[in-house]
Amino acid sequence: MTTDKAKRKHNPDEKNWLEWLVFCVSLLLLLSILGYLVYQVSSYKAQDPDVYAEAQPDPSVMAPNRYQVAVYNKGGSTAEEVITEFILYTDGKEKEKAELMTAFSPKDSKQEGWVIFSGQPSDKDSVVARIVSFKKP
Repeated sequence: MTTDKAKRKHNPDEKNWLEWLVFCVSLLLLLSILGYLVYQVSSYKAQDPDVYAEAQPDPSVMAPNRYQVAVYNKGGSTAEEVITEFILYTDGKEKEKAELMTAFSPKDSKQEGWVIFSGQPSDKDSVVARIVSFKKP
């Protein structure tokens, strides 16, 4: 009996319960990650970028007619070199244009910037934003 215990203690290949537990948990995690990656690859569908922009007044002391701009991409891929045009209307007439270029707009992202129009702001001012162009990398 004591010789069996002595053989077990000196057998370098025999694992204790903690080593088996770590092995099983690691194997389970590895298989879970592999399964997730296989699912992502099999269910992937290439989609075009869906880019739009919004502008809100954000005046400062030095730039009273400044607008904060947010460019969103809710599509399935990245948009590159997004050019957004902002047109300032006063009393329904086009007063001024500004452009903002965003280098990259990854999918499900929001990019921020500011455009500054000349002149004093008016209560009748309104800004229309539209995406002029973008590339698909």
